[in-house]
Amino acid sequence: MDLTTMQQACASTERIVGGVTAEHYDRATPCADWDTRALLNHVLGTLALGADLLGDVEPTVRMAPGSLPDVDLVGADPLKAYQVGVDGLLAAAGGDALARSHSTPLGAMPGGVLGGFTALDIAVHGWDLAKATGQRAELDDDLADEVLAFARQTITDTTRAPRIGPEVTAGPGASATDRLVAFLGRRP
Repeated sequence: MDLTTMQQACASTERIVGGVTAEHYDRATPCADWDTRALLNHVLGTLALGADLLGDVEPTVRMAPGSLPDVDLVGADPLKAYQVGVDGLLAAAGGDALARSHSTPLGAMPGGVLGGFTALDIAVHGWDLAKATGQRAELDDDLADEVLAFARQTITDTTRAPRIGPEVTAGPGASATDRLVAFLGRRP
């Protein structure tokens, strides 16, 4: 995955994070066992972990892939926390970071794949946050198609567990966003 797609995924979710308020924090999300605040923490943790791994530095936030960070990252201003996280991620993804291999909790990983998983996580969890908070959830068609193509290449039946459910049917005429989230086990 390239830097432009990462930027688009982050921008898409920024709009949604900007619409999340403290009154939404206890709402259920499409992510089993996570309310909106927990999901926000996961997204912020993903940004921090992605930045650290792409920057080849020791992670500043302890978080296993697909889990929650060991500290609360939401704070009093989740949008500001998100923007700071995006700035760090995109700075780390610059230069040749997406073209070389990085050490990750899952072993050595090409930068493009690491960036792809980060963009996928940010974009799809933006959709989850939108659903939980009653916001418009549609992604840009090109972004959704790009992320879906990456997901189809990298996610298998054995790598779905425990956080990604089995693929569901999106239905005829489904939008690019609906096809993406259905592939990832969500009901469009």
